[in-house]
Amino acid sequence: MGKYLPVIVTAECGSLTRAAQTLGYTQPSLGYIISNLEEELGAKIFFRSQRGMTLTDVGAQMLQTMRKIEAMETELLEQAQAGQGGLLRLGIFPSVAAQWMPAILAAFRQEFPDTSIKLEHQRYYLDGEMGVKEHRLDCSFFTGKCPPGLEAFPLYEDRYYLVVSQDSDLAGLEEVSVEDVAGKYPFIPTNESFDDGSTIREIYQKLGKLSIFDGEPQENQMAVALAEHGLGVTILPGLTLHDLVTSRQVKTIPLKENFKRSISLLCPKEGERTAATSAFLRLTQQEVARWEQERKIL
Repeated sequence: MGKYLPVIVTAECGSLTRAAQTLGYTQPSLGYIISNLEEELGAKIFFRSQRGMTLTDVGAQMLQTMRKIEAMETELLEQAQAGQGGLLRLGIFPSVAAQWMPAILAAFRQEFPDTSIKLEHQRYYLDGEMGVKEHRLDCSFFTGKCPPGLEAFPLYEDRYYLVVSQDSDLAGLEEVSVEDVAGKYPFIPTNESFDDGSTIREIYQKLGKLSIFDGEPQENQMAVALAEHGLGVTILPGLTLHDLVTSRQVKTIPLKENFKRSISLLCPKEGERTAATSAFLRLTQQEVARWEQERKIL
């Protein structure tokens, strides 16, 4: 991890708690790292308040330089790794990482034992598209319509579900419509609620008009926990929910509208793909098909 990445991620998240979760730190340790950087640089980078972390004017200026330094260090590392046997740069989002990546990477390592793998966790769906377009990623898991100049290979149709407490008056329903919920139940927004690449972003905005969280997005696990305690309802894809609801007293209800996100692997066109990228595509298609046969989704 680069020296300035904690500052960059905290600025993007606007919250020390969410940044710590993203980076895998505890909140106190991340705060300590940022405080030490401020002391080292002799400048205050963030204003801290109950509402989160806000860049100071000088912090905003330094952030641009920090991004450049991180990008140069990443490029240098990639060049070094490429010279030692190759590098596959892959864009992923959490639900894919949890459900599919272990088996795919195990199969890939058997065929390409000398190729380094760099996993780039995408905060928003469109980050993967930009990464492949700008040649920062060799391929990326993606949802949405394939952009011009690239190829998207369909993998899985992931249905959306309403998540409610088992004590909710909705819990007995086999299906539920968005109209049954909008304006009647507090909605718990997640990061996906604010993602321009989300299949049902407009639905999220409609539901979010009644929320006790003032539009502040919650991490997925927190959103499910809040729903469990009757503090509202939320909507998430089945793949995301797969490991989040097993120990929770919640009910996942299919939406009558049958909203889905279409997950694909976004790649350069055939003549522009590396051998490692083509192999990763083939193995991903095989492993996802096997996963569908062996596992039962919500």
